[in-house]
Amino acid sequence: MNAAYLAYVALGQTLAAQRDLVWALPLEPDGRVRKGHGWNLSALAGDVPPPVHYLNHLGRDAKMLKALAEQSKALAPAALSAAWQDLIKAAVLEQLLVKRNTTGHIVSKRVGRDS
Repeated sequence: MNAAYLAYVALGQTLAAQRDLVWALPLEPDGRVRKGHGWNLSALAGDVPPPVHYLNHLGRDAKMLKALAEQSKALAPAALSAAWQDLIKAAVLEQLLVKRNTTGHIVSKRVGRDS
């Protein structure tokens, strides 16, 4: 991993620790975060529901799998690698807590999914 990536992930881990967020999210085999363990992005941003947005999926994208299924039957729902998960979590926290973007912005950019 390069230094910029490592620094970015370290920033995300620091932001998570400051807010008592568990960095190592427990995942189902398909990449969904186990029920009750997703990050409530709306609460982190101080948003008033509805809607409530969560970071609750760190797996392969279903639309991408469907598109690629015609080429390879070997692809199946699965969790992303730890490095990709770290990058996504860091990006979500940086967008929400440093850049102060809305949860809607984050979800619309596919940096995390809504519930």
